[in-house]
Amino acid sequence: MQLNVGRPWRKTAVILEDGPVLTAMDRRVEPRSRIRHIILLGLGVTVLLATAAAGYMRFGLSRTLVVPSERVVISTVKTGMFVEYIPATASVAPRNTAYLDAVEGGQVAEVMVEEGAHVERGQPLVRLKNTNLQLEVLGRQAQLMEQLDRLNSTLLSFEQARLAHERDLIDAGAQIKQISERLRRRELLRASGAVSESEIAELTNDLERYRQLEASMREAQAVDRRFQSQQVTQLRDTIGKTRADLDMAAETLQGLLVKAPITGQLTALDAHLGEAKTAGQRIGQIDEADTYKVEAAIDEFYLRRVAVGQAALSEVDGHQYRLEITKVYPQVRERLFKVDLLFSDAPPQSLRRGQTLQVRLEIGAAHRSLLVANGPYYEDTGGAWVFVVSSSGTEAVRRPVRFGRRNPEQIEVLAGLADGARIITSSYESLRAFDRIRIGDAAD
Repeated sequence: MQLNVGRPWRKTAVILEDGPVLTAMDRRVEPRSRIRHIILLGLGVTVLLATAAAGYMRFGLSRTLVVPSERVVISTVKTGMFVEYIPATASVAPRNTAYLDAVEGGQVAEVMVEEGAHVERGQPLVRLKNTNLQLEVLGRQAQLMEQLDRLNSTLLSFEQARLAHERDLIDAGAQIKQISERLRRRELLRASGAVSESEIAELTNDLERYRQLEASMREAQAVDRRFQSQQVTQLRDTIGKTRADLDMAAETLQGLLVKAPITGQLTALDAHLGEAKTAGQRIGQIDEADTYKVEAAIDEFYLRRVAVGQAALSEVDGHQYRLEITKVYPQVRERLFKVDLLFSDAPPQSLRRGQTLQVRLEIGAAHRSLLVANGPYYEDTGGAWVFVVSSSGTEAVRRPVRFGRRNPEQIEVLAGLADGARIITSSYESLRAFDRIRIGDAAD
């Protein structure tokens, strides 16, 4: 190191051989402690990790999803009257319908009315012609008439035999009376000797013979009477059956004339001149006029809960009408069973056959309960849990619940929700994998 001497007021530079040149104005700066830097760095990393962990615990483990508010429907839990009912689509049908079938086959000979006409009970509608049937019935009638004549002749012979027996008994009685009188007079003259003993003996024998003959006649009459009473009873029964067969034969011919069984409107008629109809073939139908019933198809799930006498409601032309179930058909077809309903009061004037009605069938009494709106969420969760919306409306959290009965509009809340709570009632199809939902814009 070199020092310049002799110039005291001038700046002196100290030159180090192995380092930088230092002046009098420079001062040495000691290095800071590295421990402080390490502590600060550790604190920063710890805060960062804690923040990340808290965020992960809140948003990562809870599987949060951001859903736009316009994609969810929110409903409020309220206390109200719950009515359990079944919605059903029903149709209006005539209360009574009569079908026209060809009792006997034949060819259409005459059509007396047109389809759609109003007909009265017993009015002839269609006449059929069946020559073979007519000849067969006429032959059968002739046989039955011949049999009836024979039966009547037998019955007449029995009656004549009865009268003959009574006539013979009358004659025998008269002879006995006459001989008895003659014998009495001869007995009076016997003491004077005017009458011989032989004459008296002859009269006595004649009297005894006629008495025996009368007794035999009475016995024969009793036997004939017992026999004839049985035969007459059988003959009368046979005659009655024969006459019934004659009436049936006549009705067979009457079956060729199709008549209206009820008064009403002829809503269908399938008969044309010359057309052949087989026995039992459907020809038409008559609907009772101005009397209607309502036919509804209901899911088989409710079969055990539906019974005759239950009430229902239906809205027609803006007015509510009450109906009552009058018949339940237990047959299930395509998972549905049918019921018939009648209007409790006068039906609507605008009601027409085939008209469709929406019916609400009440299957339970109304009672006060905690209710929430029904929606797709119930089917998606099975009614086990829902998303409950926070008071701010920006967040919804999954919560287990317990529901009771439900109808198409409301569900009965049994546990898990309080009055005034709000839940998401739209579809949970895309929400089932998440525990928390943020409601708002996706960019928030």
